[in-house]
Amino acid sequence: MLNKAVQSVYSWVVLLGVIIFIITGNSFYVVSTLDELASLEARLFTTNRVINSVNTLHMAVLRAESGQRGFLLTRDESYLDDYNTTLLRIESLFDEVEISAQVSDLPNQDEKINMLISLSRKKISEMVSTVNLAKGGDFAAAIEMVTSDRGLLLYDQFESIFTEIDESERTVQGEHLANLMKLRRDSVNTLIISGVTTAFLVIAIFVLLKMNMRENLRHQRTLENINEELEYKISQRTQELQVYSDELARSNRELEDFAFVASHDLQEPLRKIRAFGNRIDDGYSDVIDERGRDFLKRMLNAAERMSMLISDLLAFSRVSTRGKDFTEVDMNDVTAAVIEDLEIAIEEADAKVEVGKLPVIEADKSQIEQLILNLISNAIKFRKPDTNPVISITSRESEESELKGLHLVNQFDWTTITIEDNGIGFDQSFAEKIFAPFQRLHGRSTYKGTGIGLAVCRRIVERHNGQIKAVSEPDKGAKFYIIMPLNGEPFANTSSLGVVNNDS
Repeated sequence: MLNKAVQSVYSWVVLLGVIIFIITGNSFYVVSTLDELASLEARLFTTNRVINSVNTLHMAVLRAESGQRGFLLTRDESYLDDYNTTLLRIESLFDEVEISAQVSDLPNQDEKINMLISLSRKKISEMVSTVNLAKGGDFAAAIEMVTSDRGLLLYDQFESIFTEIDESERTVQGEHLANLMKLRRDSVNTLIISGVTTAFLVIAIFVLLKMNMRENLRHQRTLENINEELEYKISQRTQELQVYSDELARSNRELEDFAFVASHDLQEPLRKIRAFGNRIDDGYSDVIDERGRDFLKRMLNAAERMSMLISDLLAFSRVSTRGKDFTEVDMNDVTAAVIEDLEIAIEEADAKVEVGKLPVIEADKSQIEQLILNLISNAIKFRKPDTNPVISITSRESEESELKGLHLVNQFDWTTITIEDNGIGFDQSFAEKIFAPFQRLHGRSTYKGTGIGLAVCRRIVERHNGQIKAVSEPDKGAKFYIIMPLNGEPFANTSSLGVVNNDS
């Protein structure tokens, strides 16, 4: 089936190439023909202009001479009408002939036309002289000048140049007309060829469409069979996944129940251990030696740490299973509330918390409060001994590189919240270790805590379909980047609750 599809595509590609080739060839020919036609029309216009201007000048000179001779023979000045009219417009005729001389296609034609204009001027000058003599009463001298050899020679030169110019231009005009007729015949032949090739292409397209329709019908039937088989397999796989999902939900409920029961049952003996330990410390400390009191103190401290670990473990397990529905949360209000709750710790550490403009997001408000609380508390806790803590909280639109590996990237709008401090920092090689439960980079005697705070932060951010990262160097502070959607939804399904539904 794949080979047939490839063959079908190949046939369409070949046909498309042929169509493009033919259309391109026809287009080039049409453009070339139009250019040649425009060029021929321009040359014909130029030739006609030269012929018309020269003939107009020739006729004007002949009319002027005819009027001159009629006046000299009859002494009737009415014969001078054509003569006078010619004199009035002779300069414009000279200008037109000069312009036509500049655009003529023939070599040396401008020289001949200029010679014709010069002879015309001499001829007109001669006519003006004879007419002026006759008007002055000296008809004999005027007639003698007209019949002299000089006048005849001048007219013969004028007529010879005119004939040469006219014949050469008409010869070129004939050539242009012949080329125009040939171009017309070639265009008709090309039109016939284009019609035949177009008809061939239409038939080829029709045949290919028919073949493709048959192939598509065959492929459709094959795909229907494959789809039925896939649907059956998907149905089976869905049933298997449903079984796994139910089993996973049951396992999660059991783990949550176990975490709750374990914490509840473990807290009770711890309370008794601490209670009896305190009684021994209060009532019998004077009969116990120094070493015994040290053992008792260690036991009470261990019991207290155990109680904190159990409480933190229960809180860690409930991030996903006891989360609330998402609502509109203003991060500015949440951060302000957290800073107010930490007012005493901030004053004791002489810390400064700088908060920029933060966004409004869809989130679990109580978990977002816990997230900000843990991160600010850590920034205050892990401060340098001789430096006042400075904590900066800002936000910006997430960059595309930051969203790699996240779910539903194109479905949500994303923001990056940065919490930066000037504390003791840590080596970047521990950037992942700090988010693991109960992982500590410092001894309990130096910095108190169970090591569960950042693990809870990561679970909260992941439930909000986001990601938290840390960047730091020793003694140069730390930056925590929280990348999460503005309009997100809970990533974990919280509908499967344990049999024990108690938040205490």
